[in-house]
Amino acid sequence: MEQLFKAGVFCNAHNTAYKRLLVLRRGKFINCGQLSNGRMYYYLTPRGGEAVGLTVPWYSKIYRNAGVDVVLKHLVACDFALALGVEYLPRREVLDRLMAADYDVLAGCFRSSDLFFEKDGQLNVLVVDYQYSLKYLAERVRLYSRLPPEVRGQLVVNFLVFSETRQKRVLQLAADAGVRVKVLRANWKY
Repeated sequence: MEQLFKAGVFCNAHNTAYKRLLVLRRGKFINCGQLSNGRMYYYLTPRGGEAVGLTVPWYSKIYRNAGVDVVLKHLVACDFALALGVEYLPRREVLDRLMAADYDVLAGCFRSSDLFFEKDGQLNVLVVDYQYSLKYLAERVRLYSRLPPEVRGQLVVNFLVFSETRQKRVLQLAADAGVRVKVLRANWKY
């Protein structure tokens, strides 16, 4: 529900929002699931997607039997995009920009769940720390530092972490990376 308020879908009272969501659920335009902490999440059904002009019902397949990890990853990605006012770039467009890199680097960039967006004329990558090991985060820094210099000059690697300790550790890992790195600490609670 908070996600919908952040996105500006609702700007009135919570009771009114819940009533509207109930009407959409009864009309089979949306469905909902429940996280282990009891919070509800909502997703479009194929019928709802058609109503808003989406033709591919991938969203319904992803969330129908989604575990907490899938929902959490998408919530974090949506909250980050809303907070920064960015839209993620399609993988095809990013691939076109990174074509100067060798195949192993490209495969590493696209095999992960990293997201790409453009801000202030620069390509940005978002690496979210879902409590991965620091070794994994160091590997992400090394991977992006292997891009050709002309691509690295146009790239900013953004790490999104959820604790101050983690923020300091990632900054230490990225100190001599050869690529611009920002480490952002989110104060969101899920």
